Amino acid sequence: MTDTLAIASDRGPVALSGAGPHLRMERRPGSVTALLDTAARGMARRTLWVAPSDAEAERSGLDATDRARLTRHLGYDYTPAPVSEHHYREYYDAVGVRMLWLALHGLWADVADTGAPAPDPATFTRSYQQVNRTVAQHIVRRTGTGTPVLVQDYQLATTPWFIRALRPRQPIGLFLHTPFSTPEELAELHPSVSGALLDGILAADLVGFQSPRWAANFLDCCESWGRRVHRAAPGDHPVGAVESACPARSPGSAHTTRTTTVSCHPVPADSALLTANAQSPAVGVWERELALDPAVQHIVKVDRIDPSKNVLRGLEAYGVVLERSPELRGRVTLTACLTPSRGRIPEYRAHADRIRQLAQQLNHRFPGCLDIQLGHDVSRCLAALKSYDVLLVNPVRDGMNLVSQEGPLLNTRHGALVLSRGAGSSDLLGVHAELLHDPRDVEATARALRNALALPFDERERRAARLRAAVAGGDPVRWLARQVDELEGLVREGVV
Repeated sequence: MTDTLAIASDRGPVALSGAGPHLRMERRPGSVTALLDTAARGMARRTLWVAPSDAEAERSGLDATDRARLTRHLGYDYTPAPVSEHHYREYYDAVGVRMLWLALHGLWADVADTGAPAPDPATFTRSYQQVNRTVAQHIVRRTGTGTPVLVQDYQLATTPWFIRALRPRQPIGLFLHTPFSTPEELAELHPSVSGALLDGILAADLVGFQSPRWAANFLDCCESWGRRVHRAAPGDHPVGAVESACPARSPGSAHTTRTTTVSCHPVPADSALLTANAQSPAVGVWERELALDPAVQHIVKVDRIDPSKNVLRGLEAYGVVLERSPELRGRVTLTACLTPSRGRIPEYRAHADRIRQLAQQLNHRFPGCLDIQLGHDVSRCLAALKSYDVLLVNPVRDGMNLVSQEGPLLNTRHGALVLSRGAGSSDLLGVHAELLHDPRDVEATARALRNALALPFDERERRAARLRAAVAGGDPVRWLARQVDELEGLVREGVV
């Protein structure tokens, strides 16, 4: 093995603008980006990060001086893979969100009544595959044959296939931060999309998931699509393997059979960074702003506006609590810190409109019961997580859900957690939370909220301590290093 590591993700660590001495670098927000940035800076080997970009500053190319400045700024090498704005938009919006995200999160029923026309399956080949091919080409140009490559998430799910076609012996890992579809959900995609998606994933030597549940769904899909699947015993690591055909070096030549190992590496919250950020003066300002009468209980929800996050049903459940429990009116409030997301997507615009309408109705029916905070304000979100009595995390389905880990780490009020079984984090935290087995069940969510609000203080304190212990010490560097170790172990064993 080499002393170099390559990672690839949909977004790079910085957005670039300008050129030459006027080149500006702005850190990108986002949980996956922040996680990878911490991991890349902490790795003991030279790390190269590749990401597609339609930004003009990155499409026009960076000279040697620009690259040197960028490396000094980041602490590792970053290479944008330039793509056209049109291809990037179709790759991300039409395919990444409106096909793959909806399928992987099981959201077809949740967006069925928005009236948006279905995206054209041809965009998968025209743009999604083009972007994945471009990323693969950049990786092959910038690495050697023995360099381990860790591709991140569903947007680049077919990048392993294109790398494998160019360089058959490259050690490749793919980590999916999302959940995975059931066979029935995946079958909602056009067959050309679902087949190419599975082929792309299975070109990796190692495929990682947040939860054994998402790995099991993936193995089910592989089996349904005719791949030979080997399943490990429950609790074993890795959790299984899949035999499949993989592209050989020359187009049109015979395919070879290969084995893909399926494993789990749950993403941790970055404890050190989170704790440091929570001590900032800006967080303190918001803590004072959010301070309530001690007799008032504070429910908090921190999320993106996304159908998968299930904000609408969470607000509906809160309305049921106030309707059925008049004694709680004026003695409980809900603060929702909501980050607008993917506003170009018609399903997301319709979802955001419904949230705004319901919020207005709730505040009209129960004045002052709800505070909706819109925008990406990290300080405000951290302050809210420090100050909750009940944290509501009720996604339809989520690969992990870092908010459910960050809340217990930061909270200063021994707050309770209402957690959906649909979150991958419920594997770790569900036993200490009010667990929602069906996050689409509004009545069940309302019962869980009432139960959490009614917990005696000593029980809240006990649960909060156990939640905090379960998530303490999270280290993104160790998380990434374990995947590298497993991938290199497969090479040593001759599996790759």
